[in-house]
Amino acid sequence: MKRTVIIAGILAVATIAVTGVSLGQPKVATTTAEGANATAEVKIGNFTFGPTPLVVSVGTTVKWTNRDDIEHTVTSGDPEHRTGRFDLRLQGRGASTTVRFSEPGVYLYFCDRHPSMRGEIRVDP
Repeated sequence: MKRTVIIAGILAVATIAVTGVSLGQPKVATTTAEGANATAEVKIGNFTFGPTPLVVSVGTTVKWTNRDDIEHTVTSGDPEHRTGRFDLRLQGRGASTTVRFSEPGVYLYFCDRHPSMRGEIRVDP
């Protein structure tokens, strides 16, 4: 019986390695449009931002849409280090806001009302 369990465990590990499944790695979403008219969307639901991290090109406008019934914010930085780039309120379900990213870099953000809600935008040149 012990041999069967060990073999099954080895097969499971081998299957993960072969299929390229990586446990614990964040999903990265990218925009398909490029240039000044590119847009990407982050959905707010169940006290989370998603997708995060989001990878976009310079010039992309990111739209956050609140799918929760309560107010959230999209505040640049993190609770300990606010950057002051944006601090936008989303009053409740259906509210949305946008920010255009014109410089490459990594932009952290969070919800001021719920500091455990955090997200990241990566802007590629």
